[in-house]
Amino acid sequence: MEAAEYDVIVVGAGAAGLIAAWEIGMTGRKVVLLEARERIGGRVHTVSDPLFDLPVERGAEFIHGNLPLSQLLLQKAGISYYPVEGSVWRHTSGIIEEQDDFIENFPLLEKKFALLEEDMPVSVFLDRYLSGEEYKTLRFTLASYVEGYNAADTGRASSFSLREEMLKSDDEQFRIEGGYGGLIGFLESQCRSHGVDFFLSHPVTVISWKQNEVEVICRSQQFTASRILITVPVGVLQTGALRFEPGIPEKMEAAGRLGFGGVIKLLLSFDKPFWTDPQLAQGKNLSDMGFLFTKTAVPTWWTYYPKRSSLLTGWLGGPNAERLKDLEDEALLSLALDSLCGIFELKRRQLEQQLKAWHIANWINDPFTCGGYSYDVVDGTSMKQLIKTPEKDTLFFAGEGLFEGPELGTVNAALVNGRDMARKLIASFKS
Repeated sequence: MEAAEYDVIVVGAGAAGLIAAWEIGMTGRKVVLLEARERIGGRVHTVSDPLFDLPVERGAEFIHGNLPLSQLLLQKAGISYYPVEGSVWRHTSGIIEEQDDFIENFPLLEKKFALLEEDMPVSVFLDRYLSGEEYKTLRFTLASYVEGYNAADTGRASSFSLREEMLKSDDEQFRIEGGYGGLIGFLESQCRSHGVDFFLSHPVTVISWKQNEVEVICRSQQFTASRILITVPVGVLQTGALRFEPGIPEKMEAAGRLGFGGVIKLLLSFDKPFWTDPQLAQGKNLSDMGFLFTKTAVPTWWTYYPKRSSLLTGWLGGPNAERLKDLEDEALLSLALDSLCGIFELKRRQLEQQLKAWHIANWINDPFTCGGYSYDVVDGTSMKQLIKTPEKDTLFFAGEGLFEGPELGTVNAALVNGRDMARKLIASFKS
């Protein structure tokens, strides 16, 4: 078998892999990007469906704050974005009521965070600092945030990391006009313009290596290089789907201890935005509703306000997603419709008649993701640093799960970490 020779192999054509390949390609190095899926983008997957009035974001959807790298890339690509707006509501004990924000009584939470002197799982923080009946609503909204927004297990998620996120991250969020697919397309075009070769539907299973020599065989094709950058999701590393010869047990053990939460996303297109009808919402005016949190089987919903759209997205994250991961798509759809009927004054048949189309993205059962995105666990920083340390300037790792900071688990985290690790790899050629 004749080998295709390169300077660098990049594994994974998600955001981290694309920006890394572009960065390395700009130096004149010969780069190949191997992707297991038949498409690029990884956990970014924008679909155009004529039965939906907006692009369908099966994966990443939000820009989580005023993030310089994401905004710079969008500017270079000529892609606009707009702020996420709208009121926040909750449905508990059969009542729909408005919340001030995602977290109820945030000033009290700040005071409790100030008492933290050592890191602990969020579940321990809730039991130790918010155990009284007077904290019931705050406990509910905080646990819902951690399990939903962070797709995290409260029994493992870091309280220190949550505190940093709550107190330091940017509250403002944005969506991209036309969806994230435009940014992915721009990154691909930049890679190709700098000579990066793409091989799709080429899952990597075995990486044979020694210092300055790497060999990968996939789809009966052999690729060799002096460096390799692995950008697959943490969930894939945790399954052992990638085998290294010789092995790197310390890195793989550290990867196994990182937090990686499950996500199932349910996108429903209706004839009209029924939730804006006060007669269906206990007389409440939900015309500007952005998010709705409930205790139904699908606990988180959002609209696309300020755009007037009939698209409604249901979200299962963390333990809620793990519990339902093995259900067929039709069963998940049924749960979603039952949840909406439990919130709004609609009979199941009425809702089904209004439903035009639907998409369900079960990222846990996607073999090339095995989850959703990362969250910080206690002592997670030391594990990330161990994985990010190159092996003999030959094996390099990157991705959103290795980012350190409040934006962990986001596309921006993947972009920043992918760029930074690419620069470290480039520097290794000079050492």
